[in-house]
Amino acid sequence: MLTTQANPKPVESNSRYKSYSPSALTSAYRRVKEDGIPILRASKLYNVPRSTLRARVHRRIHPDTVAFDQFQETKLVSHLKKMASFGYGYTRQECVDLASDFAVKLGIRTKSKPLSMKWIRGFLSRWPEMKVLKPHGLEFASAKMTNETNVVEYFDNLEKCMRKHNMMDKPHLIFNVDEKGMSIDNNPPCVVESSDYKVQAVTSGKGKTITILGCGSASGVSIPPYFVYPGKRMNRDLLIGASPGADGTMSDSGWSNTEVFRKYLESHFCKFVPARHDEKILLLLDGHRSHVAVDLADWAIRNSIVLFVLPAHTSHLLQPLEVACYGPFDRIYSALCHKIMRETSAAIYIYNICDIACETYKQALCAENLQSAFRKTGIYPLDREAIQKEYLVPTEVFENQVVTDVDEGCASDATVERGVYTV
Repeated sequence: MLTTQANPKPVESNSRYKSYSPSALTSAYRRVKEDGIPILRASKLYNVPRSTLRARVHRRIHPDTVAFDQFQETKLVSHLKKMASFGYGYTRQECVDLASDFAVKLGIRTKSKPLSMKWIRGFLSRWPEMKVLKPHGLEFASAKMTNETNVVEYFDNLEKCMRKHNMMDKPHLIFNVDEKGMSIDNNPPCVVESSDYKVQAVTSGKGKTITILGCGSASGVSIPPYFVYPGKRMNRDLLIGASPGADGTMSDSGWSNTEVFRKYLESHFCKFVPARHDEKILLLLDGHRSHVAVDLADWAIRNSIVLFVLPAHTSHLLQPLEVACYGPFDRIYSALCHKIMRETSAAIYIYNICDIACETYKQALCAENLQSAFRKTGIYPLDREAIQKEYLVPTEVFENQVVTDVDEGCASDATVERGVYTV
């Protein structure tokens, strides 16, 4: 029979944070070994614990457990920060290897006695600003293309376009559309569990990709979701539980293509955009080949829609839905799938994913998130300073290389320019 405490209390730590600096301990050790002063005098002179200093002097603890003085460690910290800003940060083991090489070059370590993982734990405790974090992935092409020149040119073209069509104060006419892939095999969220072993989370297993076409305006109005299912013939049962206005179609792969995107604009997008009186709509989108077909650009011109194409490989910084909406979408979708499977013991499959996705879409593309998305990307209100310079640092690694963009679809200069708008 299991017994539990009536009022369990958290275990309090009796450890006391050390009040001396690493450089002071190193200096005291050197005075004792090199100048021969007594341990007691050195401990008082440099304000370090006598027992700690004695342990190092008598080699009960290796004298270089803290290997570097303050200046040397500061230099190491600067290097780690710089490499992380370039997108090439070090893991804990790589930090230990780097510090060991540095210590060998300084003559305070030998190759036969490298630093251990104990050093990195002490290093992180001495530098609270340095943490072990999971970085966001940045594609190689994105790291190359997201440079200051492209971003400045993009904002020049965007301002020119918005002024030409008198949209500087009309957020209800500025939209962003983007695709989002979904799978029935959701990523389980973090759960409260025992530390005795790593628990498992039941998922639905692998399945084909389903795409959702999302769209919203700078004023915070979202267009109902549009689903793209894999298959040949559309079954309306796939849309059971859909939110008002939601619709869908089929494609062989479940991904959007030129035909699907044209159908979305003609029969879905135009149905829900606000009424206009001789005003144009600005639609921002990435340069995927399904978005920039010549006949689609011609259709947009006839329907007073300005297609403004973002620079290649910059969606992670410049596309509103990518920046502030689809991150929450992933988290909410995974949480809802996990909750449904826990409460009903039912699997997620192609016929109930629409209901889940519509609820996710409503929360992720809410007015607050959409307004924040356009503000963070500097689109509305127009703000060139919204893109922080730190996000452009990784491109400095490639600034001397020639970058050729071959990923995006082609289009004539008459329909889609670069960074870029029609009409």
